[in-house]
Amino acid sequence: METGRKIMNLRKDRGVAQKSLAQMTSVTPSALSRIEAGIHQPRGTVALRIARELGVTVDYILDETAPYPPPAKVLLKNLSQDNVQEPRDHNMKISSTEKRLLKSLRDLSSDERKLLARCLEANNKEVRLALFALSRGEKLGQLDEGEINKFQKSLDRL
Repeated sequence: METGRKIMNLRKDRGVAQKSLAQMTSVTPSALSRIEAGIHQPRGTVALRIARELGVTVDYILDETAPYPPPAKVLLKNLSQDNVQEPRDHNMKISSTEKRLLKSLRDLSSDERKLLARCLEANNKEVRLALFALSRGEKLGQLDEGEINKFQKSLDRL
């Protein structure tokens, strides 16, 4: 997908007006319009600011072969990185529960964020397996070596 169209789709998907994104990224609305129309390619710093505001990597923005919408792994990678800025929507209303959740996420260490990202990537079977392991951990000593190895390999994939 073309870079400009990708930026426009990401912006629209996030409910951000073109004028607002232009302000947030310190470019003129006409320059952003030309970028989205494919007339101009965003330069490095502009592409970086646009990517940050839209919550994706600059590599994703500039890679015309990358699928749209961004793969979950791209979004989860951003979650596990400490220095990635989230898109700004100053008019967004969030509940007190969402505020507490956001505060909890911000308080996580880098390793805890990576673990959370891996849990979110895991499929339903892997999550059930991990929950089983947590609830039945004391019974692992009763399993034979082959079952323990199979179980460990399943957990390692998480």
